[in-house]
Amino acid sequence: MRRVNRFAAEVQVRSELWRVHLPNSGRMTELLVPGAPVRVALSGTASGTTRGRLLVIRHLGRWVGVDSHLPNRLWELALQQGGLPPVAGVRSWEREVRLDGERVDFCVHTRSGEWLVETKSCNRVEAGVALFPDAPTARGARHLRLLADVVSRGGQAAVVWFVQRDDARCLRVDWQADPSFAELAHRARRRGVRLIAYKCAVSVAAVTVLGRVPVLTGRRHGSC
Repeated sequence: MRRVNRFAAEVQVRSELWRVHLPNSGRMTELLVPGAPVRVALSGTASGTTRGRLLVIRHLGRWVGVDSHLPNRLWELALQQGGLPPVAGVRSWEREVRLDGERVDFCVHTRSGEWLVETKSCNRVEAGVALFPDAPTARGARHLRLLADVVSRGGQAAVVWFVQRDDARCLRVDWQADPSFAELAHRARRRGVRLIAYKCAVSVAAVTVLGRVPVLTGRRHGSC
């Protein structure tokens, strides 16, 4: 029915209004429309002020995932099966690794050496183009600087996006939403940070990784 604050929304369940946790601080103005069908993972009993977590929203005839924690889980499932190129031949990994005062999502040990990997969620798509971010992200900018420095010292690093919908043909960093992040992404790629994106099929039962889509970082808008 409405967004209450950055991390809470109000939904109607039958004739009742419930406050639920919204696990995503992005703007999502095109998704969080009053009257949109949603699915909520209930907590069983009220936990604090919320009754569950809002996970997917129906938008233009398809389910779209809004859980920003999901990419970490998808990536870890991929690691359990050997990884996704170029981070393949996985032997082991650690989560939430501290580096230069920041936390990096994953440190992955592979047959080709160690990788530092940040995972990110995207759910905004316009005319087949996934756009990230939809609001300024100082944390994302710090991680890009950090990963670029790792690569400049001879290490391996990647940013992996999971687009939580199936209609993306490519992902483009959004220069209008956050010029600083977009510029840093463009520079990081030139310095050797791998930028990778996957689109997903989303239903109320499962999220399935469909395949890789190109990542565009240039200021000029090219076609997918």
